[in-house]
Amino acid sequence: MDEQTGMVSVYQRLPELDGDASLVYRTKDVYTKILINDSVIYETDVYTSRFYNRSPGNLWNIAKFHMQDSGALVEMQVYMVYDTNAVTVDFTLFGDKTDIILTLCREKLFGITVSLLMVIIGLVLIAIDLMPAYNQTRKNHGMIWLGLYSTLIGIWSLIETNVMQFFVSDMRILQMVDNMIMIVDSMPLLLYLDCEYRIFKNWIMRAFCYVNAVYILASVVLQFTGIMDLHDVLAGAMLTLVVSCIMLLIWVGAKLRDMICKRQPILNYVIQLSGLCSLWLSALFEMLRYSKADHMDRAEYLRVGMLIFVICLAVSSQLETYRLLENGLKFDIISSLAYSDGLTGLGNRTAYLEQIEAYASGEAGISQLGIVFLDVNNLKKVNDNQGHEKGDELITAASKIIADSFGKNGKSYRIGGDEFCVLMTGISLQEKYEQGLMEFQRLIKEANRLKGRTYEIQIANGFSVCDTITKEKIEEAIMAADSAMYANKSFLKGKIRAV
Repeated sequence: MDEQTGMVSVYQRLPELDGDASLVYRTKDVYTKILINDSVIYETDVYTSRFYNRSPGNLWNIAKFHMQDSGALVEMQVYMVYDTNAVTVDFTLFGDKTDIILTLCREKLFGITVSLLMVIIGLVLIAIDLMPAYNQTRKNHGMIWLGLYSTLIGIWSLIETNVMQFFVSDMRILQMVDNMIMIVDSMPLLLYLDCEYRIFKNWIMRAFCYVNAVYILASVVLQFTGIMDLHDVLAGAMLTLVVSCIMLLIWVGAKLRDMICKRQPILNYVIQLSGLCSLWLSALFEMLRYSKADHMDRAEYLRVGMLIFVICLAVSSQLETYRLLENGLKFDIISSLAYSDGLTGLGNRTAYLEQIEAYASGEAGISQLGIVFLDVNNLKKVNDNQGHEKGDELITAASKIIADSFGKNGKSYRIGGDEFCVLMTGISLQEKYEQGLMEFQRLIKEANRLKGRTYEIQIANGFSVCDTITKEKIEEAIMAADSAMYANKSFLKGKIRAV
């Protein structure tokens, strides 16, 4: 080793070659040259940019030899980038380049599969969070943060397999992505847990998150000002991950204890705790392994722990979503019973009054309101002479006619025993009413022509439009529609008497 230049020279004599062969070797944070008889046949590209690390990072080097090089003395010169005694040149393989690359890819197939699985899970979680139904149920974007965490970790884990390096020409990009993910990956996880469990209510968790944010910002500033490489601050990233795991273990453990004391369901917290234990143990083991010696793959054990962790949190969140959906369905059923008429399925009087109140308060933001009042004639007569079953049949038939005619342009309500109302909004309300009236009269004629019907369906109606949406004007329009309906009712009864 040359103490002044920091260069290490390694010599090896080539065997007899039957043809072309390649020397494939991995380096980390060093530049190398391969020389034969003082002639350079391969060297690492030297990058000069303050926006990239000084080091090329994890790099697969391929030096090609020919048959005439048989028996030659090969010199490998290794230049250290950082001030450290660790010189990493490992996995030195000699032979056919294609065979070597395929062998290495096969050896890393499990790691590649797990990494891609994490990326896919992350993208699926993000897609689920963006679904309107899920958004309405959860009312937060926690799954986006969990999906982002899983995606970032999957990409980092894929880079750490050292397979992508065979297919990327500029290793600086992968080196930057790898380092940045290690620095920022704990933040999406903390944001997810705050969305789900409001961990930032605890001042310790909140302070830790602020410190983490400052650390991320400082790392970026140091990198892009050229003062320090991201490589120099990676120890903080591993420490942050371990501290995050410990704090989250304590948090979830405390919540689990409270749930047990209160005799509440604990399945979600057991699943989360299992995932956190897996992540913490794998991170701790990986950090201890990394502190003793450098390794080709810094995520060999960590990626499995992270995959288990992400799956546990995803399963836990989906169980919670199922619980919310189940409770929401129960609420919808109760709400439906409270606001629906049991016989006709139309809105009941409560729903009608609340809708009128909403229009009057300006919450709905409408400019016009059309009101159709309807009354079924002769219901009492049918009930008294033919029984209440026939009376219910009359009301059901009338409600269907109303819903299929006026109800197409508005909301239909049964507001009394034989009274109905349709509220229409939008423009051209008079025209909509007239179109509905034609359909209304046609459906009544069709219904009365049915054989076997023991009563005649007769429904009076009245209509008015409220052009100024205030409580007083709406009340005036209601009275006008009611008066028009009673006038029509008298007219219909008069026609019957005349006949």
